[in-house]
Amino acid sequence: MFLQLSFSGPEVYTKFFDLSNAIWKLEDSAYNHRMPAISRHPFSRLRAALYFWRGNFHRHFGNLTGEQREYQLAVDDFSKAIELHAVYVPALYSRGVLYWRELANYYRAVKDLTRVIELAPHWYEAWFNRALAHQLRGEIPAAIADYEHYLTLPGKPKWRSSAQTQLEMIKAVEIEKAERRAKQNLREDSHTPGGFW
Repeated sequence: MFLQLSFSGPEVYTKFFDLSNAIWKLEDSAYNHRMPAISRHPFSRLRAALYFWRGNFHRHFGNLTGEQREYQLAVDDFSKAIELHAVYVPALYSRGVLYWRELANYYRAVKDLTRVIELAPHWYEAWFNRALAHQLRGEIPAAIADYEHYLTLPGKPKWRSSAQTQLEMIKAVEIEKAERRAKQNLREDSHTPGGFW
């Protein structure tokens, strides 16, 4: 069987789905069901990779068109990839970033990015993205901890300057809030009559 790989434009999307559907049919064939589960494992990993890449296509088209449906389809494909290969870190990371950035689901983003950090602590961008998700959830101490950890990582993490800026901004806002609370408490104490209960 000859597979032509020279195509471009919208044809890429169509050919990709044709190839992925052929592989899914192969794995689901009657012959394959008679094989021991261990020998089907490589097909599961391949299917997971195809779901992952299809999820990336949906996310890309969501970014191009702004359609929420594309983002949900991307989440579905990333989830299927994770279901097929539970420690598929790129799918967990992509779904986590998609949750906080495009879908504003910060809880699930933190959950996915925490799993990425557990499986691959060297995946530096997971620390940064989890910090952003914590920040958007209003979990400031957790966001500060993640930003600070990200800034201590060796090498030159991609988002170092952004993390530094975010960390300085958060700390400044927290100091300002503490000062306002202190002033408010002082005002409330000064309005209380001295000797009366």
